[in-house]
This record gives sequence, structure tokens and C-alpha cells, in this order.
Amino acid sequence: MKSILDRYIDRVLVYANKPEAEAETIRAELQDHLQEKVEDLTKSGMPREEATLEALRQHGAPKIIGYKLRGPFPWIDVRTHGTARGFIAIGPRAVGVVAMGGFAVGIFAFGGFACGLVSTGGFALGLLLAWGGFGMGGMVSAGMALGLVAVGGMAVGLVAAGGYSVGAWVPYGWHHANAIKFHSDALSYYTPQNVPPFLKSLEPLLNIANSINVYFVFVMPAFLLTLLLLNFMMYREGKRVRAEDDWLIDG
Repeated sequence: MKSILDRYIDRVLVYANKPEAEAETIRAELQDHLQEKVEDLTKSGMPREEATLEALRQHGAPKIIGYKLRGPFPWIDVRTHGTARGFIAIGPRAVGVVAMGGFAVGIFAFGGFACGLVSTGGFALGLLLAWGGFGMGGMVSAGMALGLVAVGGMAVGLVAAGGYSVGAWVPYGWHHANAIKFHSDALSYYTPQNVPPFLKSLEPLLNIANSINVYFVFVMPAFLLTLLLLNFMMYREGKRVRAEDDWLIDG
């Protein structure tokens, strides 16, 4: 029967998810370190069983220690807790080139809150492109869009278009030459007669931003399949972890 110390190390290695040879090296190092700590506590007068539990408590929760052992930036990092960091990062909080999670930061970010160069999410913050329920960034297509170029149900931007649009330049739907409003649901600082050339030059980006919604309709099956795959990877990671004993330290 395994000792409590060995079962603790087993749990650490579950989260570390290392190849067998590397895992055995880590196991030996952890055993030496923890045994030394137990001996120190025992010499101070603490009973051995209590000293063992105290040594493990001081060392930390297995999932925290195990995730730290994964290294700084693996190719794929899938975590059920904490912050995943990898080229492809999946977890409650994810940081990577491609990141997916409740809070995701990456070059390509997908999540409840997504921040990146290209972002998609309930709240999407994209330096280049943002698409989501609420979007902010450079070129934005969202239910509520705030950006340099913004398209949405409600759009506010340097150049804007949508259900209700406010911008320095709102180019579509002008009624007459001196209009300040177009229709009754948009407001533009400039008119077609005095709009600066650099704002006019941004108009094609409105078409691109507007076409994103059409584009997503066509790629939605592939997009959803990708999300299902990523969620399956996270589910499989959780199942792998839950298959191990979690009675010891799981805080």
C-alpha cells in the first residue's frame, strides 16, 4: 500500500503530465525533498504522521505544483484549473498564440472574455479584429461595437455603420447634402461634403467588418467543430485528473 507521501507525488505527476522517464526523475527529487522536510519537522518534536501532513501542506496543492512543472510554454497546454500557458492554451484562463477559455489572451483568442490580435467572444477586445457580443478594438463587428472601424447593432467609432451608429464619419444613408443625421438612428460629425480623405479611405474596412458576419455564417460549422474539439480536450484532461485519487490535497 502506498504511503501518503507517494500518493501526493502521484497526484502532482498527474497534473505535470510528463513522459515516464522525466516523471521518474521528478518523483525521486520530490521524494528526497519531502523526506528531508519530514525529518526536519520530526526533529523539532512533531509526530511523524503529523510531520508528513505538514510537509505536504507547506509544499502546496498537487495541481499547483504539478502545473508549475509543465514548463514555461509547451506546444499544447490544457488545464482544468488556473492559467494555461502554451502555443495552444486551453483552460479557465488561457494565454497562448491560440487561446481558448473563460478568459483568453492570445494572438487568436476565443472566450467569454477574449483579448488578442484577433478575438472572438462574449466580450472581445481585438487589436486588429474583434467579433462578439460586445467588441472593442481596431476593426470591430459586434452586437455593440466600439472601435476605429465599427459595425454592429450599436456602433461607435472613428468610422461607423450599423443599426445605431455614432462616429466621426458615418458614410451610409445620407438624405441630403447638408444632413447631420442619416435616417433617425445615426449621427456623423462629418458630412459627405467635408469628410476628410483619410476617413473616406477607411470606408472599405466597413465593408470588410460587415462581411465578417456573413463570413461567420459560412465558417460557423468549422468554427463550432473547433470549439467542440477544444472543449473535448479540456473534458478529457478533467476526466484524466478525476480518475486519480483526489482526497488528499485538492485546494
